[in-house]
Amino acid sequence: MSQSPFRFRAEDAIALSLMDLANALSHQCEGVLAEAGLTAPQWTVLMNVAGDVNFQDGRRIGDGIFSSEIASARGLSRPHISATVTELIRKGLISQTDDPQDRRRKLLRVTPAGLEILYRLQPRRQMINDRLLADLSADQRQRLMDLLLVARRRARETAEGDTVSLRIA
Repeated sequence: MSQSPFRFRAEDAIALSLMDLANALSHQCEGVLAEAGLTAPQWTVLMNVAGDVNFQDGRRIGDGIFSSEIASARGLSRPHISATVTELIRKGLISQTDDPQDRRRKLLRVTPAGLEILYRLQPRRQMINDRLLADLSADQRQRLMDLLLVARRRARETAEGDTVSLRIA
């Protein structure tokens, strides 16, 4: 009988549960976003540009945002964000203007068409989230949010200085 390389660890079970949850949410949102002509990355960037306060990144709202700020806040590469921004500009959902302090940098702002899509998607977004969290009390939801923010902060700190990679030989 061979020994299994696996043993129960709460940390592993939590990480796998978070991945399962992210996959389930992505699957539920794909159809809604496709109807609006958006991909999940486009929707996320559009909400960032529009200043959705639910991201809890503490950034300014209404002044515009740089793509580098979105990349940093979401833990994504700048080239990935740049391609997404380019597509959102092409669709007329965000605009790009020169930064008054540094004309090499571009400020992104949501357009009326972009806001219209976000307003249209909001009820369905809330329905999916309400259904997901229906079994949790308000206190449990707040505690979950607090814990997720701590874990997210640690993940970002780790990613910034991490040189360890998972290699399968």
